[in-house]
Amino acid sequence: MTKVILYVSALCTVLLWGATGRAQEQRPDNDKLLELYQTQQYREAAVYLQTFYPDTITDPAVLGRLGYCYRMAGDYVQAERYYQQLYAMDSLRVSTLLNLATVNVQRRLYPQATGYYLRIIAIDSNHVRAYRALSHLMKRSGNAASAYDYLQRANHIQPLNSEVAFDFAQLCLDQEQYGRADSVLQRALEADPNNGLLLLGKIKVAGKMKRYQEVITVGGQLLEQGDDSQQVLSLMARGYFHTDDFIRCEETYKQLLEVHGQMGETDYYYLAMAYRAMKRYQEGLECMDKVLTLAISPNTAFYYGRKGDLHDLANQPSAAVSNYLRSFQFEVIPLHYYSMAIVYDRKLSDARNALRYYRQYLKQNLSEEERIYIDYVQKRIKELE
Repeated sequence: MTKVILYVSALCTVLLWGATGRAQEQRPDNDKLLELYQTQQYREAAVYLQTFYPDTITDPAVLGRLGYCYRMAGDYVQAERYYQQLYAMDSLRVSTLLNLATVNVQRRLYPQATGYYLRIIAIDSNHVRAYRALSHLMKRSGNAASAYDYLQRANHIQPLNSEVAFDFAQLCLDQEQYGRADSVLQRALEADPNNGLLLLGKIKVAGKMKRYQEVITVGGQLLEQGDDSQQVLSLMARGYFHTDDFIRCEETYKQLLEVHGQMGETDYYYLAMAYRAMKRYQEGLECMDKVLTLAISPNTAFYYGRKGDLHDLANQPSAAVSNYLRSFQFEVIPLHYYSMAIVYDRKLSDARNALRYYRQYLKQNLSEEERIYIDYVQKRIKELE
């Protein structure tokens, strides 16, 4: 009897060791997972993990890893599935709520994302990341007041956080609270005086507050730190203009063009005015031509034509003709001659002008696609002559 007991005990021990060995063999290889992560093969990592665990797995660590893999792979539906399982297990876990909010933002399900962020701040009233996210979501939905309030709260909690300070200062600028924007940035800069993001905010605020010498000083600091962005160079050039340093204004605009190859109509205007101040009128005129070219949309003539069509349909023939004529100041669109002729012919009973614009239409470089109009015009001219 004793021998039997000893045999069974030994057999159980062997079976247990075997089971343990198989369980250990079935664990995921962390080195392999790390390699998949490093090569950004997140979907492959998720599939690899799923070979070791059943769909009924309830281990929070495993669910979190699977959710992460699918989120990084861009499969947000699958990621949310695992995060929802975690949420069902613990609805107060902030990391899970953050992941659910992030996934819903990625899917552009903004109301759902907002709900998760609101739950986060209900749990943790000092959660800066959630306040920032809520501010962005409120701004997207057009709720400027709430966007301001959430970001103000984030800035109150972390006044030295450069990204929060910059974003909040930008909202203050949008609401023309220039002094508030300046004080927010200044406090953060006292802790990090070389922070490029904060300095960028500072130069924008200085420009709005017409502190042009400060614009030049801060701009110089940004240039020394390697920020020769179009925005920085443009603000610096305007700073030089407003301090009557027209030579440096020109030099800065030339640097802007060398680096970026183009600039906006307002910058060409300032450069033109700088040339005027230096009595270099021909160069000023060349800049003003560029201002006018940039100020006029390439679609302006087309838009005037469509406005003319609407006046015609509204039985306002004189207004229709006026808009067709206005379109020619920007570009000659042959069909507008045809449309004017039709209005004079059918609505205004003005055969002389109808003939004039029918003939003008035929003088244009017309394509075969307009054959139906060409045939009609040629026939109608013969009838009216």
